[in-house]
Amino acid sequence: MHLPLIRGEFLKLAGAMAALGLSLVLLFHWQPAPVAAMASAVSDTYYHFNPRRPSQEVVFIAVDHKAVQQFGRWPWPRRQIAAGIEKCRAARVIALDMLFSETTDPASDQALGAAMAHATTIGGYQLNGARHIRPEAAGMALLANSSLTDSKNPHLVESRDDVELSIPTVLAGQAALASLNTLPDRDERFRHYPAAFVFFGMVQPSLGVQSMQVYLDTQASLRGDSGTLAFGSRIVHLDRHGFTRLNYYPEDSFHTLSFADLFAADFQPASLEGKLVLVGITEAGVADVRATPLGQYPGPLMHATFMANVLGGDELREFSTTAMAGVLLLTLAATLSVVLLRLALVRAALYLGLAAAAYLAGLLLYRQAGLWLESGYLMGGVVAAALLIETSLLTHSKKHAEKLRLAFSTYLPPGLVNRIVENPEQLKLGGEKKEITVLFSDIRGFTSMSEGVTPERLAEIMASYFQPMTEAVFDQGGTLDKYIGDAIMALFNAPLDQPDHVLAACRAAVAMQYAQIRINEKHALQGTPPLKTGIGINCGPAIVGNLGSSIRFNYTAIGDTVNLASRLESATKKLGVDIAIGESVYQRVKDHLPCRALGEVNVAGKEQPQPVFELCWKQVADPLTGNTSVASEPITTTPSKAIDHA
Repeated sequence: MHLPLIRGEFLKLAGAMAALGLSLVLLFHWQPAPVAAMASAVSDTYYHFNPRRPSQEVVFIAVDHKAVQQFGRWPWPRRQIAAGIEKCRAARVIALDMLFSETTDPASDQALGAAMAHATTIGGYQLNGARHIRPEAAGMALLANSSLTDSKNPHLVESRDDVELSIPTVLAGQAALASLNTLPDRDERFRHYPAAFVFFGMVQPSLGVQSMQVYLDTQASLRGDSGTLAFGSRIVHLDRHGFTRLNYYPEDSFHTLSFADLFAADFQPASLEGKLVLVGITEAGVADVRATPLGQYPGPLMHATFMANVLGGDELREFSTTAMAGVLLLTLAATLSVVLLRLALVRAALYLGLAAAAYLAGLLLYRQAGLWLESGYLMGGVVAAALLIETSLLTHSKKHAEKLRLAFSTYLPPGLVNRIVENPEQLKLGGEKKEITVLFSDIRGFTSMSEGVTPERLAEIMASYFQPMTEAVFDQGGTLDKYIGDAIMALFNAPLDQPDHVLAACRAAVAMQYAQIRINEKHALQGTPPLKTGIGINCGPAIVGNLGSSIRFNYTAIGDTVNLASRLESATKKLGVDIAIGESVYQRVKDHLPCRALGEVNVAGKEQPQPVFELCWKQVADPLTGNTSVASEPITTTPSKAIDHA
């Protein structure tokens, strides 16, 4: 449990939460590698729930283990590759994720170029590849013809003016060129696909973009201001550097054929008619394998994934910094509201619920709307906010506990103080109306006695008197309200609930009288006159609480019940009894303690005389020794005549 934060503490916590939100927004915008990696570790799991499957219009022809077993180790004679391309002539587009940058057998090279020329073939090149060669005139011309002319994006990644192309014989058979390069995120995992790069002053498309232009027979339009890449009505959303997040599919979900299948007796070339064929290498030890959210993934399938995303309408749109700032604000505001809850277990459950909701919101947006929410930042925000909140509440609780301990240490025994500190919700500060039992005690003839002793001796007498009297109250679970000169005011059933508070107050009064006997025995040895204490007890409703100020804590009780208890104590002088109790007390204890009626007393503030009873304490055993004092007069219920008492 905790007590609500005060206004200043809440505003301080809200300010810390605002600073946390700003920090998370900046981290999201700058994407430092460690933070981005942790956030992506959360959102990467979304791909495992991808309900979509890649478009079957994309056919992947894999140079795989089966093909290597049939045709030997890669690289193969180019005449063999040419034969495979001839098998795919019915396809609308053939995209090659491979380079032929070195000359081999001239006839074989020419056969490959010719096979490419018989189909619509898109060749690839490597930026900053192993062979940094400035293209010849024919290569430059083909690069110029392959570039994007409808492009406005000043933030595209620029490459140095070196490129690794296929040999001229092969280039001659290719309808267009495209970049084979992909770049990893900062944690070296491949999640994004580049639309284009800039080199030689030209915007050069990636293999997937070039293939889609040709396959869809439309010119791609790249707009950096709106962050879009358009193929007619098909829109792909890009970040400021021209990258789009890939919507990965399981590797085995692609329409895949082994290169060896092209030469099988039952292969039907017509089955590829109108398809977009991608040819790439997956054989272990030769393939370009990439680390992706789905694990190790053949490099060519990154191009295939982009193509399938566009054709299937499965492209993803990432949250902008502004949108993420709004979502983070809502998340932190929801988390901050948890501070209103008292139970720690409920708060913990809600923290977990908010973190789970952030994850599920991201998953739902991914599956249903194609929106990519990095929920790792939201979940991290919930965790950080929870730490801030719980730290603030703990600090507040410690301060409040210390305040309570300080405030009540003079009122209550240590055990009760500890109960209040451990369960502050049981205490209602500021004043509440409740039933209590009030006990007043006063030393008879104190003024005249004090005149006959020195101040030092008087202080010793009072110390020896107050200590056992206070212990008697504490032993019965009472609260020491105050010392008033030589008088004591004690409360029962406040601040903590006490079911038997009336009986407890009476037993405390009995214990006080027996304690006085022991005090007088010691005083007699020192030649000090004996003390005689009168006690008044009353029960009823009163206003109890911190009735002091914000500067000084003063836990006390006020009301008619308190006043009557004080009057009963004063009446003991004229009544000639040690303990006087009101009728409300008598009705509660008459079956447990010996009492007798004393008649009625006229007290100030009361129009009608008040019934008064004596608690015959001498017929009750001493709580400390178990002995009973000398018996007093017999118990009687016959009331005496009413007497006046101011």
